[in-house]
Amino acid sequence: MRRLRSHPISFLFLAAPGIAAAQWYPEPDLVLTGAEVRTVDAEDSLAEALAIKDGRIVAAGTASDVAALAGPNTRTVDLTGKTVIPGIQDSHIHFLSLGRDITTGVELSYAESAEDIVAGVRDRLAESRIPAGAWVVGRRWDQFKYPAMVTRWQLDEAAPENPVALYRVYRGVAVNTEVFRRMGIEDGDSSTWPSWWLADPDNFTFEDQILREPRELTVDGETVTREVPTGVFLGSRASRLVTERPPPDDFEDDVESVRLGVEELLSLGITAIVDPSSRMGHNMRVYQEAFNRGYLRLRIAAVYEGTFNTHAPEAISTHLDGIKVNNLGDRFLRWRGVKVYGDGGVGTRSAWMSEPFHMWDELEGERNLGNPVVESYPEREAQYRAIRSHGWDLHTHSCGDQSMRQTVDLYMKLLDEMQEEGGELPDLRWSVIHAYFPIEPKTRVLDDMARYGIVAATNPVFNWQQGFSFAANSGPQRMARLQPFRSYMRGGVIMASGSDYGVTTHNPWMGFYALLTRKDQKSGVAHGEDETVTIAEALRSYTWNGAFLTHDDQDRGSLEPGRLADLVVLDLPGLDALEEDPELLFSMRERIVATMVEGEVVHGALPSP
Repeated sequence: MRRLRSHPISFLFLAAPGIAAAQWYPEPDLVLTGAEVRTVDAEDSLAEALAIKDGRIVAAGTASDVAALAGPNTRTVDLTGKTVIPGIQDSHIHFLSLGRDITTGVELSYAESAEDIVAGVRDRLAESRIPAGAWVVGRRWDQFKYPAMVTRWQLDEAAPENPVALYRVYRGVAVNTEVFRRMGIEDGDSSTWPSWWLADPDNFTFEDQILREPRELTVDGETVTREVPTGVFLGSRASRLVTERPPPDDFEDDVESVRLGVEELLSLGITAIVDPSSRMGHNMRVYQEAFNRGYLRLRIAAVYEGTFNTHAPEAISTHLDGIKVNNLGDRFLRWRGVKVYGDGGVGTRSAWMSEPFHMWDELEGERNLGNPVVESYPEREAQYRAIRSHGWDLHTHSCGDQSMRQTVDLYMKLLDEMQEEGGELPDLRWSVIHAYFPIEPKTRVLDDMARYGIVAATNPVFNWQQGFSFAANSGPQRMARLQPFRSYMRGGVIMASGSDYGVTTHNPWMGFYALLTRKDQKSGVAHGEDETVTIAEALRSYTWNGAFLTHDDQDRGSLEPGRLADLVVLDLPGLDALEEDPELLFSMRERIVATMVEGEVVHGALPSP
């Protein structure tokens, strides 16, 4: 156990040994005492008590020393048997739809069979009283986890009067027969069949596939057997063939989704987030309205503009010229940074790799190195320069090791130029998003990231929720190196953890589980156990490291004097209990006693005196 901080600090009005404190002494509004306080300071010190004034921490130390600061108007709360941690930051969450998903969507993160998917659809129809003819929408299925993928005929039985669209964790959709009918396609009328009905289009990439199976049908008046689509489309091009989609939600629906989503995240101990795409400004307008109405009781610390793919540099410049709000906002809502796409993902075999995907000879018949978005270094550099010339920070989706190598090479080139101009390396905190493979032999980037201060914006929960499919596509050796948490942290790279909801569950504690165990959800196999980390390191990745990514590390992310009092009270006698028994992480929602932002309880309640 780390010891309590025990060094004298001087105050404006008095000196008090045994605590760390701000350089002035007010009468605290609130003293929290008797807990294990994980400060997440530079030494990962422990404390027993905190004093809070005007939304900031003014002291952290032993129970007796902090108690001595209390005045007649100070409220003192005994947290004996509890643990206090800084508020969690989810550094990569597509947040806007969360409130809508938890109230009307079908949650498929935990489905392990086609039957589970069908039951989810049936249950949601019953719970939400979705009327006949209205869309049923679900998210986060992963066909690798199921003995057999769900079919449209199974979905037809669960929702005979509703169109159903269930979206894969990444790049895929499953629909029922009603959706095909709305597209004008009838099984029994071959004249309505599109060109792709019986065979895949020529423009499909390695990731694209339409699942089919033989069915006995009555077609044009004759009984025949045809291999027809099951309703499952894999890959971005395949998914776009489904032209009937749920209608977009209106602005008011989006604002309400934010309100509900805020409550949900606070209930899990999340007090700050990064939304990695403003959807060309739409999300930011919704968030601003939610802010105006008082709904933002957590921090949207950064909203990245974009996302940019193959856009011409001139088009990027024109778009950014029209915004003119770079780094605009306050500590509850800030528009900062631009997101660029470098490649696809591992689950769809589309990440840009230096070595082919596992079993390429059997599955594709030719070496599959994935799908780079912009393979040309000069073209990608021109995009980066257009963004940088407007003052926006760079954040690039790079899953495969070859994509990471391109991203880091170009970041270094631009940073070197700025260092030559300014005399020192600029502190810009650009990130590589997802950043799966930094230590591959041909492309190793980890050391360069550490040297240039490039942040790894990782999603640990992938190793749990999608670990089974990632292992199947990467192969066991590479899977052991995918998101190498320990290598990142001990190699000097700041690793800021996030969920990537709506691709994954938004529950941050599943990310903690992946950091501590590297077990996948389907098999329970730990892939690369030597890349697990301690609970203290996991906590830092979700707190101080996240604040560092958004340039807020001097204001929050730790429970040090002078920092904002964003914190979570946990019903745990000590955080090390999670390291000793990671299975406790599955019950963390019930262990959130209170979530506080700037010293105010925004979820739950503090114990009564």
